[in-house]
Amino acid sequence: MKPPMPAAPFYFGSQGRELFGCFHEPSQKDGMRRFAILICQPVGHEYINSHRALRQLAVRLAEAGFSVLRFDYSGCGDSYGEAEQSSLHQWMEDISTAVVQLRALTGIFQVCAIGLRLGGTLAALTGCQCKDFDSLVLWEPVVSGRDYLQELYSLQEEMLRFRPKPKLPKKSPACTEILGFPFSRLLHAQLEELDLAMIADKPAARVLILRNTPAIDETEGDLKDHLIQTQARVEHRTMRAPQIWLPTPDGSLLVPAQVLQSVVSWVCGLS
Repeated sequence: MKPPMPAAPFYFGSQGRELFGCFHEPSQKDGMRRFAILICQPVGHEYINSHRALRQLAVRLAEAGFSVLRFDYSGCGDSYGEAEQSSLHQWMEDISTAVVQLRALTGIFQVCAIGLRLGGTLAALTGCQCKDFDSLVLWEPVVSGRDYLQELYSLQEEMLRFRPKPKLPKKSPACTEILGFPFSRLLHAQLEELDLAMIADKPAARVLILRNTPAIDETEGDLKDHLIQTQARVEHRTMRAPQIWLPTPDGSLLVPAQVLQSVVSWVCGLS
């Protein structure tokens, strides 16, 4: 098998509001797939912890013949903007901008979005609003924004317990700091109201919901049943694997090979 092409880093979008992306070209140009892939990453500490795994996922997809774009949202990573000004709506606009860029790079109109955690939620919301995606992989998506915030605060409280002199998170009129990352007041309020199981339209024709662990409440079933009601073809898979978006005791970044292979296999089955 031909080794994958090195990822090409670049900036795209409107001047003064550039987004940072990494484009992975297929290993075999003559075997290119009819879908292009957009990877929608999580945010905050989950972005850091899952970065290695999502990069490996992009490499595996490129080896399978897909063109793949990874990118940073506004105010995140190396993209323009301040984190204190972030909002769900801005990040959804960023996803649509990335779709336009991916189509321009590849000449391929059909796009499959793969989103982890809040990235999956944002992709689903964007798909409902803009009809950008033919297929969608929701990897451990955030269904309830309120529950998501509670998880973050609980993790922060747990981590602060092990510090000699724990400091209270920084607060300002504009933002709250959670696990070292600023969440704007607007973003916080939008997350409080977020419920993915209440979306009105079909986010994509085909949807894979992927869970690393069995759901401990009924929100997972609610999401699947609701997406089926929107006329989407929905498949659900549960695979026991590390929750790669969470910090590890030794600080290592985990790569769940079995989960990545499952995603690649499902996407390959679309084309």
